[in-house]
Formats: sequence, structure tokens, C-alpha cells
Amino acid sequence: MSVQILDIVLYSHDGKRRVLPLKVGKVNIITGASQTGKSALSDLIDYCFGSGDCHVAHGPLRLCVAWYGLRLQLASGQAFVARRCPPPRAQTSDEFFIATGRTVELPDAKDLRQTTNLKGATTTLTSWVGIRDNAHEPPPGQKRPALSATVRHALALCLQQQDEITSKKYLFHGANDHWFAQALKDSLPYFLGAVDDDHVRRQGELRRLREQLRAVERRLAEIASLRGDGATKADALLAQARDAGLTQEVTSTREGAVSALRAVLKTPLASVDVKLPDGSEFSRLSTERAELLQTQRRIRADIDAARAFSKDEKGFSHEAEEQKARLATIGIFEGSEPGHTCPLCAQDLPKEHAPPQIAALRGALTDVASRTESVARIEPHIENAIRELEGRLQQVQQSLTRNRTQMEAVRTTNAALSEANADSARKAHVLGRISLYLESMPDVPDTKELEGQAESLRAQCKRMEEELSDERVQEQLVSITSRLSEKLTEWARTLGLEHSASPMRLDMKKLTLVADTLDGAVPMSHIGSAENGVGFHLIAHLALHQWFVQRSRPVPHFIFFDQPSQVYFPADKDVDGSMGHVPDDDRHRVLQMFRLIFDAVEAVAPGLQVILIEHADLNEDWYRDAIVERWRGGKKLVPDDWTREGEGQPAASGRS
Repeated sequence: MSVQILDIVLYSHDGKRRVLPLKVGKVNIITGASQTGKSALSDLIDYCFGSGDCHVAHGPLRLCVAWYGLRLQLASGQAFVARRCPPPRAQTSDEFFIATGRTVELPDAKDLRQTTNLKGATTTLTSWVGIRDNAHEPPPGQKRPALSATVRHALALCLQQQDEITSKKYLFHGANDHWFAQALKDSLPYFLGAVDDDHVRRQGELRRLREQLRAVERRLAEIASLRGDGATKADALLAQARDAGLTQEVTSTREGAVSALRAVLKTPLASVDVKLPDGSEFSRLSTERAELLQTQRRIRADIDAARAFSKDEKGFSHEAEEQKARLATIGIFEGSEPGHTCPLCAQDLPKEHAPPQIAALRGALTDVASRTESVARIEPHIENAIRELEGRLQQVQQSLTRNRTQMEAVRTTNAALSEANADSARKAHVLGRISLYLESMPDVPDTKELEGQAESLRAQCKRMEEELSDERVQEQLVSITSRLSEKLTEWARTLGLEHSASPMRLDMKKLTLVADTLDGAVPMSHIGSAENGVGFHLIAHLALHQWFVQRSRPVPHFIFFDQPSQVYFPADKDVDGSMGHVPDDDRHRVLQMFRLIFDAVEAVAPGLQVILIEHADLNEDWYRDAIVERWRGGKKLVPDDWTREGEGQPAASGRS
């Protein structure tokens, strides 16, 4: 079970609390008259889930409320998140209060305080929903940045406000904003499972392999540049050393030349009289090089430590899963009474050997499961840390290359040094060139190992690129949309929607529903009547959420529908919620529509929760059993006796 809502809570400025309880895994109906605050519930939920602005309408819900809160049922445990209502002239508040536990009691108003900000709350909510580290890389040629899906993108799949559920142009909450609609298109493959957590992890692995390949190829290019034509550069330096009187060694191989140059470099520098001026560029570059080399060693040590930690973490995770599997067998003793008889062989046991209590074992199982989930959440952060360190190491290596080039340029253009004819100056010049050459040599003695490593990395990159190609993702999306199409078509025919004789499908590129008729594809926007619009919204969101639940996808497992019956039962016809004056055909369609919602929820119970805002109050037992509150006869979301902050004015009416 992903996130569902247990309670919607309001706190007044003088410490009063208004609680709207909801049932998880069921349909929850709030029915009532207009101007009671029903429609504001979706804005309240959106605000507590980290919206940038507070869209709650100006009125009692803004003037008489100090905090909005939600008590949530998580996959394991419960949580309470509250957000301060913005001041009258502000659009938002950064103050969040968050509490978690196996069970969470609703706090009193006096206990509410800021424990995190908007960024921290969004990150926490994202982790509660189950969204791991992810990234959508735009296709080549597109300049928009990579996108990481968060709870804000997931929530857009859960809310259908009063003016959205009848729209034929936009299927999803917030899709009227072009940039947010593009973000939904980019994140939907992840939420649907065409791009799962393993795919995202492997994308990160591919990026690391490409970085490693580029580093190896750079090193190979450097070696080739240093070697030139065989032993030419080493021989030239050795000849200069002989000419300066630093050695008499003669050799015909590169290895021999390098060995002789290393011996030359051991010449005591004290015998060389040349001194560079204080504060010279060469002195600065030498100091910079020493610092860069020290930084390179430290980063490499950090990478080794992080990888060792990752290895230890995976070992712990394996052992924890083994312990969890052993403890899970406690389920065979559910309902038994504690005693002193072995449950396997039925022999009496001495008191000092009494078996552990079932509750103790169950507690141990919960603790192990919690620790395993914590390790799983930490793993992507370790990989991110390693990637960051490897990136820093690459930057340091690039800086060393630039430093080496600058030092060579300074040596070459230093007129005082190049024109010096004194024997000591010539020796210092030659020793400097030899030192630079030897420092620039790679650590490996030859390129065979590097060439093999490069070939292996190329093969791994090619294989992984094929596995992670856009074509593979598109194949997965086609398969998923085909499965969804079966349900969409079935439900469209159940509701008698227009063009339901043709297959219905979800168009991922345009974020709409399409009927594939004999005359071609007909999008939702070209299909007439508001009744069809409501029907398309209902079947699309119910089908998507059934898929999310069945595949355990990281989307909050609730849908908020605001007055789907409005096209048959408008607010101006509402007296007491009765549909007695509604024509029989319309009443039948409303009944079919609600029955579809109930059946869809029941099919995946308790995985899906529906919050239904309505004027209609059907005289059906299954409908009435789902009503959590009726807001008529003066009852509403904000009680009339709540006053504004610092004033004695009672609450007025709210939005419907």
C-alpha cells in the first residue's frame, strides 16, 4: 500500500481542531449543500503535499484556520504532516510539521511547530510514496534539463477538481500548464513502470561506464602523445642530459632510456645554482601542482572507502533479508496462546527453555524489515556520492593536465632560462624537462592493460545502450497502454460513452484519451457532451490507479473526484441531495457511474482509496454506507463558531 489519507484536519487560531476521518481502501463520500467547503478539500490536500502556492479560496478556510493537516497511512506505519496557513496577504508558507511512527496520534494545536521547510517536506513525501532516485534524460537535440520525478508529479495523477473532471481538453490535474504537462509526459513512463527503479539504476551505471571509458581513452591518448615515434622523446631528453654532462648512458630502447632518465633525475639539485625569482609563475604552478596531487590522492581514498561501505551495506542487506525470512515464519503461530509446549513436537518444555513470545518475534520481524528498508533507501545515495567523487576526481585530473601544459609553456618562454649558457643553468633546464616528462608518464608500464580495459568498457556500454534504448522503453509503453486499453474500452462501453464501440487508449504524447474508430483516431477533445468528458476522466484515472496498485508503483493510492454527477445533477437543483426530480435516464447513468467507481475500488481492495465529493445522496445502501459526513443543516468544513485570528468574527460560508 502506498500513501492513503486517514484524516483531514484543520486547526483554528484559538486551538480548536476539526477532524474529517476517512477509510483506507474504500470509497469515502462527503455529500452536502453548496458553500460548505467540499471542493476546497482538494486544494487543502494539494497544499499539504507541497504545492508552491496555496490555492485554497479566500474565506473561512484562509481566515479562520491556522494549520492544515493530513494523517497518512504509509506502506509501513503512519505519518502526520501539517502546513501553516499563509497569512492573509501571502500566497504560501514554508512552515511544515511532520511526525511519523507505527501509529500516530493527532497532535494538539499547541504542539504544532515548524520541523522542516517546503523542500524538506517534499523530499520526505516523495520518499513516503516510494519514489527512488530517478532521472528522465531528454532526447538528443532537446535543451530542457533532465527531470527527476517527485511527489508533485505523482499527485497530479490523483486529483480531479470540479472544473477538471468535466474538461475535454485536459485529462490530468495541472495539465493546462504547458511546462507541467511536459513534466508529466516525461515522468509517466516511470510511474507506469516502463522505466522502473532498475532501469534508472542502470542508466546511472551506463553514465559511470561512459565516464570511465572517456578517462581510459584520455590516458591512452596521453601515452601515445608522450611516446611519439617509439623512443624519440625519451632519447632526445637523454641526449640533452649527456650534452649537459649529467650522464654518459646510451641505450637503444625506450625502457632503457626511461630508466637512465630516472637515474639522471637523482642528481642533487643543490649543485644547480639557478634560482627563479620569488613569486614567479613557475613557483605558483609548482605549488598548485602539489596541492592538486594531494587532492587527487585524498579523493581516490574517499572513493575506495565509499565502495567498501557500499559492499558492507550489501552484505548487511543480504544477512537482514535472511533473518527476515526466518522470522517471517512466526505467521504459522498466529492466534495461538503462549505456553510451555513445543509447537513442533508437542513436548513439554522446562520454564527456563520456554519459547519466545509471538509478539517479541513479530517485533523483531518489524525491526529487521524497517532496517532493510532503511538500507534500501540509503543505497542510491551511496551511488550518488561515488558518482560525485568520481566527477571531482575527473576535474582534478583535468586541472593537472592544464597545470602541466602551463608549466611547459613557462619553461619554454622563460627567456632568462632558455638563453642561459652557464653549465648550471643548462643542467637545471634539462633536469626540469626530464622531471616533467617522468611526472607526465602514466602509472601503467604499457598500454596493453588500458587497451583491454577500453575494449571491455566499449562492449559494456554498447550492450547497456541497447538494453536501455528509447526503443525498449517505447516497447514497454506500448505493452502497458495496450493492457490499459482493454480496461478503458470495457468501462467506456459499461458507461455507454460515445465511440465506445471502438477501442479506447491512452495517448501518452498528448496526455488524453483516444478512440480508434474506422475513420481514424478521435481524441477526447473532439468527442461531444460534458457527460462523455466526465466518463473519460473516470475510466482513465480508475484504470491507471488499478495499474499502479497491481504493479506497486510509487504513486499515492488515492483519487479525489469532485462532483462527477454535476452534469446530471447540478448544484442549483440540489435541495436535500435527493435525485427524485432527475429524469430516469440520467438517474440510471449516475447510478452506473458510481457503481463503476465502487467496483473498481473493490477489485483492488484495500489498495485504492477514493474520496468522492457530491451533492447527490443516492438512496442505495452501498452508497449510504460509504458516506463519511453529510454537510447540510449548518454543518460544514469550517465550523461557524471559528473566528479569525485576533478577532471575534465568526466563520462565513465556504466554497462548495
